Amino acid sequence: MAAPPSGAMSPPSLRASPRLPDEIVEDIFVRVPPSDPALLLRGALACKRFARLFAGTGFRRRYREHHRAAAAAPMLGFLANLTFTGGVARFIPTPGAGGFCPARDERHGYRAHDARHGRVLLTKLLPQGTTDLPHGHDQESVLAIWDPTTDDLRHLPLLHRRREVLTWNAAVLCGAAGDHIDCHSAPFRVVFLGIDAKNTTAHVFSSDSGEWSKVSRNNNLPGDDLDESQPGVVLAGNAAVHFILAKGNRILKLDVATGKMCLLHLPRLCSRVVLMAMDDGRKIGFAEMLLPLSALRIWSVELGPDGVEKRWVITRTIELDKHLPDDALVPRSMPCVAAYADGAGVIFLKMIDGLYALDLKTGQATRIPMTSGFYGIIPYVSFYTPVLRAALATSGEGFSAGASTSSSQTQGAHHLRGFLELAM
Repeated sequence: MAAPPSGAMSPPSLRASPRLPDEIVEDIFVRVPPSDPALLLRGALACKRFARLFAGTGFRRRYREHHRAAAAAPMLGFLANLTFTGGVARFIPTPGAGGFCPARDERHGYRAHDARHGRVLLTKLLPQGTTDLPHGHDQESVLAIWDPTTDDLRHLPLLHRRREVLTWNAAVLCGAAGDHIDCHSAPFRVVFLGIDAKNTTAHVFSSDSGEWSKVSRNNNLPGDDLDESQPGVVLAGNAAVHFILAKGNRILKLDVATGKMCLLHLPRLCSRVVLMAMDDGRKIGFAEMLLPLSALRIWSVELGPDGVEKRWVITRTIELDKHLPDDALVPRSMPCVAAYADGAGVIFLKMIDGLYALDLKTGQATRIPMTSGFYGIIPYVSFYTPVLRAALATSGEGFSAGASTSSSQTQGAHHLRGFLELAM
């Protein structure tokens, strides 16, 4: 090849593109839909600077604020207390959850009781021959709070009582006021309602004080057991907690601020019901299956000045043959409502061919291959931001300077659960 003539100008050198400010990068990625958080993961894999931004509290709060204005937090999955594990809870991701999976899908020896604002209330399953609640000072804590996105587990102190608790239920509440956008690091409370041979007693644990306090005692309620397979329902502002009783025809309501307890009576001839918060958390309601019509009926209550039910109103009836396949609609299989995901507007239906998650807004039903074998289902609703721990461990802006990333990305795909930190 002939040499360029002398005096000819050499081509201009390529200049690196200017670095985008962090604020603009956040403006771009904050628009990633919560239903596809894998896009954030790909960004973290490609650039360690992006990974650091996604892990920051500022971006995570902006992300939740941006999407909370448009839609509720997504349902990432649910915890099923399985019969073949002796009641131990296992986390099961739901289709369309963006690939979320906690660092461990099973907390050995724990049963799930409730989940709210990104926290899960667990019960330590004691050895056979002991009760659900400890009476001695040498037994380990029974209740614990677990954050599936960080795998943090906090045991609560023992709740000592004079008499053995015959039946109980509990709920976890956020201890911070506001929009509950960033609750993972905020204070929390646990409301515990127990029934012994003489009284119904309510206790509240505060993460700020680290102690239990008794808020109420009533010796006239309720003449029934609490249904421990169903989580409680908390209305907006943590004003009241509601627990369904075992016979399924009454609700035990506790005003957390005043400690007042009362019973709400359900309409007659109801089948198995699942409680739900309605009207943006301002009202209590429930859903039931109508047999043999294969329809879902939703009720809400109108309360009187004394806080007791004035009347129950049917707010919606859903014909399931328009949403479920014909094979699922077999009345003799005794289908029922299994759970409700508060905040996501999703009802779980136990049918003969599996579990269905029915979105009340869109009418879309998703089949989950679980036909039986569970005591209860606790839906998990939360935002989360995936951050690759390996991407933050080394210096530089990529996996390696000037090297191909294909092998690293392939290895990361195969070992994702080993080093993926789901930070929220």
